[in-house]
Amino acid sequence: MELTLEDVKRGAKREDFRAGVQMRILMPRLSIRLTHWIVTRTQLRPNQITLISLCVGLTAVAAFCSTNAWIVVAGLLTFHLHFLLDYVDGEVARCRNQTSVSGAYLDLITDRVTFPLLVFASGIAVFRQVGDPAVLVVGFAATFGQLLDKEACDCWYRANSGAEDVEDRYVVAPDRSRAARWRAWLRLAAVMSRGLTAFLTYTAIAAVADTVFPRALPGVGTYRGLVLWAFAPMSVLSALARIFYVYRRGAIPRRQQLL
Repeated sequence: MELTLEDVKRGAKREDFRAGVQMRILMPRLSIRLTHWIVTRTQLRPNQITLISLCVGLTAVAAFCSTNAWIVVAGLLTFHLHFLLDYVDGEVARCRNQTSVSGAYLDLITDRVTFPLLVFASGIAVFRQVGDPAVLVVGFAATFGQLLDKEACDCWYRANSGAEDVEDRYVVAPDRSRAARWRAWLRLAAVMSRGLTAFLTYTAIAAVADTVFPRALPGVGTYRGLVLWAFAPMSVLSALARIFYVYRRGAIPRRQQLL
């Protein structure tokens, strides 16, 4: 008997309410359907999907090095495909009972390679636009913030190695009043305004603006330069704030509790 979508969802242990903005709004509706197709129509193994995801992510990196606005926009779409596959490989592994430590490690290291490179690629593109070496320093700072943010979580898991119940488990949305839900949506909007996905989205919009409304901006050169200069300090400060929060609270912030 062919597996249904609900069968795959139960096997993949994927709830509709997920941590993270993309997983809460869009990805549950896409990833589980792609997982269902892969499980019922192909013989792809989880590690093969992870390697495909890596290739797609590196393609996005190459696109963000470009000064062509439409290549950058294509790179943004490619990044979202990489992000989608990043979840599908785990779902397939759980659904087919093919989970392994090495597979999980390969999945995590893929993110650690592609995410910082996407940020630095944007710095390279701005340097190609304006020719100012200071832009590379700013790109490095933004990239360092991205790496530091990941390390804040990774070090917490390492510090708790061997302890029980250290996973950031998924929870259902609590029942709240209408006013509380509106406050939660405002907090969600604040989360969506920063982070890697927001930065890449702003960068793609700025690349189009550089093409449609070309002008020299004082100090930053281009609209893409403006996005990079704004993101760099925010990236570092956000990472430091996460480190301080985890140290003081002894837990990773659970963004799924926002709603």
